[in-house]
Amino acid sequence: MSKTLSFRYGSEGRTITLPAGAFCDTIVPQSLPPLSDPASAVCEALAAPIGAPPLREILHPGDKVAVVVNDITRLVNSDVFLPVLLNEINACGVPDGDVFIVFALGLHRRQTVEEQQLIVGQEVARRVALYDHDARENLVHLGRTERGNEVWINRRVYEADHIILTGEIIYHQIAGYSGGRKSLMPGVAGAETITFNHQLLLDPNCRPGVLEGNPAHEDLLEATMMIEPDFILNVVPSPAGEWVRVVAGHYVLAHRAGCATVDRMCRIEVRRPYDVVLASAGGFPLDIDLRQAHKGMENAAQALRPGGVLVYFAECRDGTGSAAIEAMVDKFSSAEEMEKDLRRGFVVGAHKAYWLARLGDRFKVLLVSKLPESLVEKCHLHPTSDPQDAVLRELARIGAGAQIAYIPHAGITLPAMAKGNAA
Repeated sequence: MSKTLSFRYGSEGRTITLPAGAFCDTIVPQSLPPLSDPASAVCEALAAPIGAPPLREILHPGDKVAVVVNDITRLVNSDVFLPVLLNEINACGVPDGDVFIVFALGLHRRQTVEEQQLIVGQEVARRVALYDHDARENLVHLGRTERGNEVWINRRVYEADHIILTGEIIYHQIAGYSGGRKSLMPGVAGAETITFNHQLLLDPNCRPGVLEGNPAHEDLLEATMMIEPDFILNVVPSPAGEWVRVVAGHYVLAHRAGCATVDRMCRIEVRRPYDVVLASAGGFPLDIDLRQAHKGMENAAQALRPGGVLVYFAECRDGTGSAAIEAMVDKFSSAEEMEKDLRRGFVVGAHKAYWLARLGDRFKVLLVSKLPESLVEKCHLHPTSDPQDAVLRELARIGAGAQIAYIPHAGITLPAMAKGNAA
């Protein structure tokens, strides 16, 4: 009997039907119950913070409070927790006029007013001032990390009396996990600081799900310690975008608690490497552009044998998301050349081109997207407008008994090969 698989693609869906008799494992996060009342969960987390006193012992009348919030590439229902957080700040004697929000753009593009309002919600947009971070202007220098990273941070955030970081915790390709310290560094850091930290990705210990011994994480953490944010409020989302946990408190201890929940839900042990992996980034905004969608590609590839086939759905409505990716693939035709160039002078965004080329050299990656075919090919990937036909051709080429895996939420799922079964 044939089997039809569904994939999120932007705000829509696509399907692939496997032939009768095809073997297919499904690799999905463990099901954790979504929070029945997210706003109440925020209140509970704020009332019982991890490793830090509650906000009512931190904030006082007259204080200026900076709240750092994710940008449009990482929608986490900030409009749900921000009103609760603002009300708690008000209860500390700090009015809305003494609170402002800075969006953690890092080196991402500036946002429209409509995008800012979408992130925080109309109520919050009316209550407090909203600012996009600019990584090249209005910065203050904090010092240098042990690895030599010159730490620059948004001056508006630095000059606030108190800093509250918000966001989500999921796997991160370089720093191990998002959330916590990442909202500050690189979220509201200077371009020089971000670029230095990103170049650490050439170290093999920079990978998702790893904090200990991860040089990128350790550099970010050391930089964050120079300013010591007062508090974090992070959520852990399910593949469907529903929250399964809210953590609040110290930027290290509360973050670690959230990371443990991510592992419990999203680190999935697999017993064998597969011949074919059929995967989706997870839809918008995880596939808003190639820069973001690439993360799920790397995750899905963890389940593949060398030379295996990855069929990957990622709309990429905003293109590559980085001019540096396009410049790199136009300039160099091999991953080796790209790596040498990055070692000579690291450019954020260009590293994604290197990663894509490296991935395309190790596996056959068939990409279903809205990107120009010529650009996809320059990235060492194969553009595919008819994934159904492509899958049937690949299965015929591999032959009977092909081992297939289905990963519908690759952007947040981390396959972990069982010991002794690595490809």
